Amino acid sequence: MRICIVGAGDGGSTAAIQVRRLNSDAQIDIFSRRASLGCPPCEMPLVISGTVATWDELIRGFRQTQFWEKRSVTLHLGTEVTAIDRERKCIVTAGKDYSYDKLILALGAIPAVPSFPGLDGRNEFTLSTDMADGLALGKAVAQYTQAAIVGGGFIGLEIAAALKARGYRKVYLLVRREILRSYLDEDMAQRVKDVLTQNGVEIVIPARIENISSDGERKHIRLPDRELEVDFVLFATGAKPHVELARRAGLEIGETGAIVVNRHLQTSDPDIYAIGDCIENWDVITGAKRQHHLAANAIRTGYIAGRNVALGNHLAYEGTVMPFVTKVFGHQIGAVGFTEREAREKGLEAVSVIVDTPRLRERFNGRPACYELIADAKKKTLIGAQIVSEEIVSGTVDKLAVAIACHMPLVKLVQIDSCYSPHVQEDQVAVPLHRLIDKLAE
Repeated sequence: MRICIVGAGDGGSTAAIQVRRLNSDAQIDIFSRRASLGCPPCEMPLVISGTVATWDELIRGFRQTQFWEKRSVTLHLGTEVTAIDRERKCIVTAGKDYSYDKLILALGAIPAVPSFPGLDGRNEFTLSTDMADGLALGKAVAQYTQAAIVGGGFIGLEIAAALKARGYRKVYLLVRREILRSYLDEDMAQRVKDVLTQNGVEIVIPARIENISSDGERKHIRLPDRELEVDFVLFATGAKPHVELARRAGLEIGETGAIVVNRHLQTSDPDIYAIGDCIENWDVITGAKRQHHLAANAIRTGYIAGRNVALGNHLAYEGTVMPFVTKVFGHQIGAVGFTEREAREKGLEAVSVIVDTPRLRERFNGRPACYELIADAKKKTLIGAQIVSEEIVSGTVDKLAVAIACHMPLVKLVQIDSCYSPHVQEDQVAVPLHRLIDKLAE
């Protein structure tokens, strides 16, 4: 069996690992148009801030070529796949055609930069899984002290925090509508904005950018009421699925602009699978189509597709509950499921509570947490959660993700035992869960 994988990111690599584990004889070829293996952009702020000393420290495990040599997987770096010949079952590169029995597309996503007037490419940066993006930004960061970040997603927030950690004098965060809008409702977003401003980040919302121009090495950003002058601009304005190869091959592209897949992650051609950021995802709660661009989802879909290719379609992908976590200025921000705003937009009868839990571990330097929980009033199930705290929130987010994925009744969720010790973080989610149940009963 010959398996070709287009894309060497976390999703494609995970798929290759699964195929090799399950089939020691399979011929596996991984193709990437990039000259080197990359890493997720969520890891790059660690180097920008100085938390990780060098870029080389991000190149580990399956991001090293020797990892694949030991597993008899052939890497084709710097090799762009320009076409898929579905009739001949081969992929086309500039120098050679490669046949396949099964093909996995791990095409990822590409930065979506708005077409602001005046952009000229000078001191303008984006981040992607391409290590070259991180190296270029890192070089600029080391030279300057003032920056503007366009976009209010987690990459923008993490880079803002990283720049302040490096002692930057001015960091502007220019956001069109709201920070972390895909994950937080307005009240919870305000708490995060307070943390950012308290640590010296100047937030501009709504940021109506009229022009971005260059004056030597300086960048000028014109807003309706003022002009900002900075050393460089980072565009953290989201990404769009990289689907042109699939489109040219005649594979079905969905309503969200991503590649349509079934529950086994097959495309409209059953011998071609697609995974990660390039696929049209769907939420577990309503089944509505959406995009979901996170490394964890690329790894999960890569795992499923790899095993399905090796063993036949025995694993089904169930969709996503959109779990998310990040950390800025010592505060962790976690979310899962719908915001209340999105739930109402989808026609659900949403009921929510916001609860600040007390410092139950105050004698042991414990910190409070703020929770927003959202329920479906008709089904009495949890459909969303948001947490902001200086404590670790990922465990609670994961617990609530399971509850949402299983459509667990709230009265059952609140009865599940939780571990406790005064020496470690405790799960305080029972408090807002009780409040939510009480509100539903009113």
